[in-house]
Amino acid sequence: MKPLRIAPLALALFLGSPVFSQKVPDSDYRDFKGANGKIIQAVLIDKTDTAATLLLRNGQRATVPFESLAAEEQEYIKEWRKDEAVFLQKCRALTIRQILELRGYESFPFRFESNSIFVDGKINGKPARLLIDTGAGMSILHIPYAESVGLEVGPLDEKIYGVAGEAPAGWTPVPTIQLGEAVFKDRRLLSTDMLKDKPPGTKAREDGILGAEFMSQLDAVISYPDRRIFLRPDRSDQDEAGLADGSGSTDFRLFKTKDGKTLRGKVLSKTPTVATFQLVGGKTQPVPIANFAAEDEAYLKSWTEEGAQFLEHCQGLTIQEILTLRRYQSFQFERRGNHIYVDGTLNGHDVVYMIDTGADGTLLQIDAAKEFGCNVGPMDQEVWGIGGKSPAAVAVIPNLTMGEAALTNRKVLAAKMSRDENVTHKEMGYVGLFGADFMRELDAVITYTENRIFLIQR
Repeated sequence: MKPLRIAPLALALFLGSPVFSQKVPDSDYRDFKGANGKIIQAVLIDKTDTAATLLLRNGQRATVPFESLAAEEQEYIKEWRKDEAVFLQKCRALTIRQILELRGYESFPFRFESNSIFVDGKINGKPARLLIDTGAGMSILHIPYAESVGLEVGPLDEKIYGVAGEAPAGWTPVPTIQLGEAVFKDRRLLSTDMLKDKPPGTKAREDGILGAEFMSQLDAVISYPDRRIFLRPDRSDQDEAGLADGSGSTDFRLFKTKDGKTLRGKVLSKTPTVATFQLVGGKTQPVPIANFAAEDEAYLKSWTEEGAQFLEHCQGLTIQEILTLRRYQSFQFERRGNHIYVDGTLNGHDVVYMIDTGADGTLLQIDAAKEFGCNVGPMDQEVWGIGGKSPAAVAVIPNLTMGEAALTNRKVLAAKMSRDENVTHKEMGYVGLFGADFMRELDAVITYTENRIFLIQR
């Protein structure tokens, strides 16, 4: 229906300020129907208990009493949220990284080795290459590394089980584990030989595996599109940056200076050379931008009003709501111990997958691959994991889905995923590992805060 001029609407409109502060995309305008059936194109920008404020195409604002609108428009306005509208109108250019850092997360770039993700940390004060593995029920150290940083590995009277078998392990007291400003003190981890049965001369990719127990405690967010992992340091045993101050606020970002100090605050304003911060407790402090470490200096130089608008108007939005506005679809995952599981389909059959960032490739339990219509080849391949290697077969998946994301005609490996030859996918409770290959392809975001995984098919 062709939009009408405002004058004939007889909606008792009160015209407000003449011009909106930011150009609104055409796609944001909506046809609002009056109680008399006539139409006006506008954007809803605010509401009270009795009226809605609309931005008209001519840049003027109109306050409309609810009773002047059709019933379906009143229902739309009732469900409308200002924080979502502000985000779409003023903050849509913010990246996931910018949003989370504005909320007090500390972030680290991760690097891919094959499809697995690695971050740098410290064990007992010494540098460590750590594999982030959501499929690991607990964190593990490589015995040669543990001994090289002064840790004492106990008797190898424990066992660790992996997809390829088992390996002996010993309890190891660890004085400190550090990721950025997050510090864990006086933990006991199992140590094992991660190269068990591998050819002589093979070098370990990782010094340790950081498992789901740490991810959960630190409210981790793993973002494949940003290639970063985000953590809340104030959730750790020791908070190097002083985040656990009782304020309960998550709208203060961590900034690091060139001399190694940490500042927690939010940017109020900036000039080309100086940024003014609001600190926890309310004080303001101007600091030369050149004083900050390179990454934070770059952040401050690129700081915009969008971030300020987000902090002022959009703090109530959850990660789920923000990513849904970005057209991600999301799935609640189920925790079993420290493992996470998500519903999906395998060739049209409803199944459950374990989400495993530590698996370079997706892996199916072989009986599930055969039962659910995959084309399974001979057992002439192999998979490696803790405990050595296990025979595997190439399996072609005609169709795999999670929600609306569909992957077709994909080759993966299929193997016996339990050390007990008689265990099937039914006893396991899942059909396989949804690995890092598919998560990279679908720009996955995993959040332990909300127990959700987000996927988008580009």
